[in-house]
Amino acid sequence: MDDAFLAIALLALATVLIVAEIFIPSGGILALSMFASLFAAFYYAWAAWWESNPTMFWGFTAFAVVVIPSVTILALVILPKTKFGKRILLAGPSEEEVVPFAKEEERLNGFVGLIAKTITPLNPSGMVSIDRERIHAYSEGLIIESGVDVKIIKVTGTRVLVREARADEKPLEVVETNSTPEGDSSASPKRAAPDGPLDFEISDTE
Repeated sequence: MDDAFLAIALLALATVLIVAEIFIPSGGILALSMFASLFAAFYYAWAAWWESNPTMFWGFTAFAVVVIPSVTILALVILPKTKFGKRILLAGPSEEEVVPFAKEEERLNGFVGLIAKTITPLNPSGMVSIDRERIHAYSEGLIIESGVDVKIIKVTGTRVLVREARADEKPLEVVETNSTPEGDSSASPKRAAPDGPLDFEISDTE
């Protein structure tokens, strides 16, 4: 096969591969194939024209240097706006969808480090209550029964990760006690003041 034909064919293949690499996730395989094709194209162009027609070789090189970046820019800018590009590319989320999601994530991040109580069993997901608000949460893979104190340790998007709170992390329970211990004889009860007038007279004595 003619070296000149191989040079042109490999350059065309490199152009197709660079466009495919932009739209098809391949882990770099298509990019490596593109560089290999481009290197082979220059090799066959050198073999075909370097000695017989150097001007043709340099013209081929200049064309390759111009066409590869141009095709890449066109693929990135123009193709996504075409009907074909819209079919193969997924549209990004709108601002109306992103802003509420970001606000909700920021609000949930304010709960990190706080103690909540499970409303339903977490198996591993369920409902917890914090500040009189019910939120959806999930555990670290362990089953947590309902009515258990849990600590919010992480928020990923709108997913709230919790774990069972340790004894030193649980909120203190307020227990109401009488100020006077029962059976304490030292404390004297208060006597109520009489409501009516006194039933005796005070006489003057000399």
